[in-house]
Amino acid sequence: MLGVLRATDRATDRATDRATDRAPGSPPAGLPGREEDVIRALARGLSNAEIGRELRLTEATVKAHVSRVLAKLGLANRVQAAILVHDADLGQPDTSA
Repeated sequence: MLGVLRATDRATDRATDRATDRAPGSPPAGLPGREEDVIRALARGLSNAEIGRELRLTEATVKAHVSRVLAKLGLANRVQAAILVHDADLGQPDTSA
């Protein structure tokens, strides 16, 4: 069990390192708008169905976006993505524009 926790910590650290090489509130490099919207909603604890309703996407489309985000950021699960968003201060939309 300890090995799994260490692997999770390492994966989250790597993704956080990649995500923090950007301005606060901006998405990690390589995330298009919809994937950014999905990861922000995911970090708020919404289910795929809830994200779909909020963003007017099918649940299958949300699942595809979540899978792509996890793969792009080298994360194993939604919890790591939520931690990354929290650590990178991506939880709220960027209102500086």
